[in-house]
Amino acid sequence: MTDLSERDTRGPSERANRRLVAISGALGGVIGAAMAIMSVVQLPHGAKPGSLDMWTSPLPLWFAIIMALVWGVFLPIISWRWHRVVDEHESRAYRDGALAAFYVVALGAPVWWFLWRGGVLPPLQVEWVYGALMASCGIVWMWRKYA
Repeated sequence: MTDLSERDTRGPSERANRRLVAISGALGGVIGAAMAIMSVVQLPHGAKPGSLDMWTSPLPLWFAIIMALVWGVFLPIISWRWHRVVDEHESRAYRDGALAAFYVVALGAPVWWFLWRGGVLPPLQVEWVYGALMASCGIVWMWRKYA
C-alpha cells in the first residue's frame, strides 16, 4: 500500500496534458529519426552526408506520403485533444506564444525577403522561417507557463 505522499496528486486533466505532450514529443523523435535515416539511405553510393541532407535530399514517394499523413492527420488529432485538456493558464501561455510566433513570421519573412531582393541575404528558406516560428512560440509559451 502506498502512502499519500507517493500518490500522484495531479488531476486527470494534468495527467492527460503530460501524456499528450509526451506522445507528441515521441512522435517528433520518430519523425526526426526516420528523416535522418532516409536522408542517409537516399545518398548516392559512396557519398558522405552533409549537414543539410535531411532538409534538402529527395524522399521516396511512399515515405513522403507517410510523413505527410502523420504530420497532417495524427499531429492535429493530438493537438485537438491537448487543447481540450489544458487549463486556462496554459491555454493563455500557448495563445501568447502563438501570437508572438505570428509576429516573428509576419514581420521577419518580409524583412528577409526585402533584404534578399537587395542582395544582402540568401533567398528566403522555409526551414529557417519554420524554425523561427516554432522557437518563438516555444520560448514565449515556456516563459508564460513557468515564469
